[in-house]
Amino acid sequence: MRSYDTAFWGLVVKYNRRHPVRALRIWTLPRAERRAARAERRVEEEMRRQRDNVYTPEMRAAARDAEARRWSGW
Repeated sequence: MRSYDTAFWGLVVKYNRRHPVRALRIWTLPRAERRAARAERRVEEEMRRQRDNVYTPEMRAAARDAEARRWSGW
């Protein structure tokens, strides 16, 4: 095994700690597909991080508007 493979195996196991069968399925994919799956997981994580970030200007404006409606007797 090359060092890339052992490092990747560590990432796969870490990512799928509760689902070892999923880790084995990912490991059996060809290298290009493993790389694509990892890139897809990164993109999904970034989308979740942006969506759930309460400090974005849009989220702060929505919270400010909700607070204003709450106390305005609307």
